[in-house]
Amino acid sequence: MGIHRRHALHRTKKTTISFWFIYVLSILFNFHGLLVAYSSSTYMGQFATPEVIGALYTIGSALAVFSFLFISRVLRKIGNVRLTLYMAVFEIVALVVLGLTINPATAIVAFVIFITLNPLIYLSIDIFSESLIGNNETSTGSKRGLTLTLMSLAATFAPIALTLIVGDDDNNLYKTYLVSAGIFSLFIFIVLFKFKTFHDPTYKEVEVLKAIQSFWDKKDIRNVFLAHFTLQIFFSWMVIYLPLYLATEIGLPWTDIGSIIAVGLFAYVLLEYPVGILADKYIGEKEMMACGFLILAVSASWISFMALAPVAGWMVLMFISRIGASLVEATTESYFFKHTKGTDANIMSFFRLTRPLAMLVGALMGSTALLYLPFELIFIVLGFAMVPGIFFTIALKDTK
Repeated sequence: MGIHRRHALHRTKKTTISFWFIYVLSILFNFHGLLVAYSSSTYMGQFATPEVIGALYTIGSALAVFSFLFISRVLRKIGNVRLTLYMAVFEIVALVVLGLTINPATAIVAFVIFITLNPLIYLSIDIFSESLIGNNETSTGSKRGLTLTLMSLAATFAPIALTLIVGDDDNNLYKTYLVSAGIFSLFIFIVLFKFKTFHDPTYKEVEVLKAIQSFWDKKDIRNVFLAHFTLQIFFSWMVIYLPLYLATEIGLPWTDIGSIIAVGLFAYVLLEYPVGILADKYIGEKEMMACGFLILAVSASWISFMALAPVAGWMVLMFISRIGASLVEATTESYFFKHTKGTDANIMSFFRLTRPLAMLVGALMGSTALLYLPFELIFIVLGFAMVPGIFFTIALKDTK
């Protein structure tokens, strides 16, 4: 969805809302979502098979993509504050229902609603962020960098909190949904009372065909988009299938699974900011991006051979895999924004679709792989799925 900023008077009024509230919203959003994201596939296992769970992620992501393309019509009618509040309330209800219901049909509906709304709320935060920054693009990099760092910290602490809530009894997984709903209620409080003076920008429809043509005609934009999309497929598998594999096939308790995930996620906190500096000042993005994809391909495939590994071994492998993900995430975003301008609204809007679109494709790939392969071997499929990212990277024109 393209966002066109209004006149100077509106920009002046927007600055009365402190950008620090964006940081707080981002932390609450990431923490509450990741508190349940890694355990959802396991928790939903009491209501559906792994193949069906993958299909549910596919359905929810497809609804999110469809909604994303037409959400500007709703925004023009009711504004971002009201829409954000409505979506947040529905998401909280879905979380509470998931935590309390024992009916499979009810749980499935609530789960699909959560998967659909989550990326749309992330888009709403993005709208708040872009509007508060206004045309002062000299502050975009620092504010974006700090936001990502704080979200990475929240992502690291979420699985740690999960282990404290669940403990040694997997039957306590339902509690994470109730805690997540409680935390997200603070999100509603901040939007309701701190963003009531927010002035909406002018919302423009995403011209899908024009966006596709624009990025396809520009070779470097096309290849970095495909590279970023490939990375998002890796993320989708790590959220859906890895925790499910560790819990149901390996038999690890959630105290161990949460620790493994937390150690892996800490790589983002350590590496993404330094990688961005290296890309800007020294070696550019291409080399680090290719190295990242190579690490992702090898580490993803190696999951298939870790059945007898100790918890410490899993921690090492997850940290190594996230080193690769950090390299790719920081460099793809840096490269993309270096090659786009504020007038490239359709291209940037299409770029935002990579997350729900990759969740759709990744979930579908995983469900299909499970139909024909033992669970442990599907991660070899994921490893091979990362290989095209190397070729997308090689095709890029380096910035250094």
